[in-house]
This record gives sequence, structure tokens and C-alpha cells, in this order.
Amino acid sequence: MNWKELKNRIDRSNNILLSTHKNADGDGLGSELSMYYHLKNLKKNVSIVNISSMASRYHFMDPNNVVETYSSDFSASSFDLVIVFDLGDYKRLGELGEEILNNNIDVINIDHHVPRDESYYTLSIVNIDAPSTTYMIWKYFEYLNLNTVPLEDNIAIPLYTGLLNDTGSFRYSAVDSDTHNMASHLLMSNVIPNEIFQHVYENRTIGKINLLSKMIENLKFSEDGKVGYAIIDKKIFNESGASIEDTDGLADFIRSIKGVEVSFCITSLDSTKISFRSRGEYTVNDIAQIFGGGGHHFAAGVEISESEINQVVDKILSELHGKISNGN
Repeated sequence: MNWKELKNRIDRSNNILLSTHKNADGDGLGSELSMYYHLKNLKKNVSIVNISSMASRYHFMDPNNVVETYSSDFSASSFDLVIVFDLGDYKRLGELGEEILNNNIDVINIDHHVPRDESYYTLSIVNIDAPSTTYMIWKYFEYLNLNTVPLEDNIAIPLYTGLLNDTGSFRYSAVDSDTHNMASHLLMSNVIPNEIFQHVYENRTIGKINLLSKMIENLKFSEDGKVGYAIIDKKIFNESGASIEDTDGLADFIRSIKGVEVSFCITSLDSTKISFRSRGEYTVNDIAQIFGGGGHHFAAGVEISESEINQVVDKILSELHGKISNGN
């Protein structure tokens, strides 16, 4: 990892903007919040601005309300460096990304996804084998010799949350001994695993329960039950009283059904998004890439237009049929 160049660029900068992808998860938020307080310790002028608001279950990570949501009157002109986290695709910054480009600001990318286009970045630090982007931030802190003592709580709690989020509570294949070394180190700070788990995973709204019920009613299977999927349209959202925030984890739920090897869930509200999940025998990021998306081998996503849903489903099922028939 090119940590030396990252440090040099941070040292040369005074006004730094941090951001992550639309509908940020615990990993993106945890990365930017932990970096925020590190940069504050360096006496940098630093701001976090995201293209969409933070989901309520993550508010506990930001007790000081430092995470801002982009608005049309925001100007990036005062910043001399931008660092983005967990992005995958620069376009996931939306209008904020355009504002950054218009001001010709150097952008550093830190991620564990394969970048869709690295031409946007002055420096791109990517490790696709990392269990989370917060793990990469922790490794940067290790490079700086900061991990020899407990980290401040406002850094440790976001780092642990991101690690928990992107490892599926330490269940996914990218988890290794160093993942647990990171967790062990963070537990030296005031990190209480049960409290964080409850915030992230045990605050389901009634709308989410209704949405889950509707999704189960509409589940479909193919390839002798090896593929499970659901389409959740605006009508289902309205009937369940759910928000887009309530869709998190639905594809994982389908994948958890016995016999299902690959799942995907299409949600269509303000935008239409497909989330793919695989148990590990069949890759799904290559299917997401067909439609302009991407992600990890076994967890990926993409946004499409609502009018494309039927033909996209047919294409996905055709691709999965080929994979399962050929055993790859």
C-alpha cells in the first residue's frame, strides 16, 4: 500500500474534504469518521460531506454531528484535497463528484473494491483482499505507529463498526487472523461489541418487517432453488410503509435460505438498485459489471433504470444459468 504517498499528500494539504458513496454503509461512514478525527488531531481543516443522508442506525457513530449532507449550494472551492472511501465507482458521489471535478481538486481513493475507473484519482490505494475499507484505514494508522496504544473512542468505534458491517459480523471469506487482530486492538478502546451490533442490526423498523414480509410473499426461485430473487417496487414500498434504508440486508436474507447459492434483490423507489449475493461458489460482480455496476466477487450491486427491470432480470437469470450449468 502506498501509505507514504498518502501521508505526504495529507501533510501538504490544509483543507481536506472526506466523502463516501451514496446511501453510505457502516464501512464508508466508519472510514471517513475515523479519518476525520485523525486529521483533526493533525490540526487540519477537515469536513465530511456525503451525497445522501446518514441512515439512522449509524447516528451513534457521529455524536458530534460532523457528517454533513450535500446540498446544491455547497462549494468545494476551498478544499485542496479530497479523500473518498469505499466508493467502487466515482459516479456514486453524484452531484458532489461533479462539484469536485469542476474545481479540479486532487482526489485520493481508498477502497477494497475494484475501481470502475481510476482516471478520476490522483492516488488510488486499493486492496481487494481487505475485509473492509476501515481495515485499510487501520493499516494506515499502523503504518503511522498509532496502533501501539488504544485509539481514541471517536476513531475506534467507527473503525470497529465498519469492520463488523463489511465482514458480516466476521463471517465472510475475507476474514483472516489480522482481521481479528484489528478487532482485538480496537477492543482496547471503549468499543462495546454488543452495543454496536444492536445499533447496526437490531433496530429494525415496523416498515422493514412489513417489507420483509412482502418480499417473502414475492420470492421467486430458479435453477432448482439455487437462485433466489425478489423485485420490490413502489407499490410494495407504499403498502409496507418502508423506506430505502429498510432494504439493507434483503439480498442476504434470500441467500440464507437453504439451497440458495446466489440471490439478488431489486428495489425500486427513488432509484432502482440490484443487490447481488453469493455463498461463494459463483461470482456475481461480473454480472453486476454487465450493467455498469461492480463490487466484490460474492457481493455486488448496480443501479439501473426502472424500465429495464424485466429485461435485466432475464439477462441475470440467463447469466446465472450459464454459470451453474458450467459449474463456475
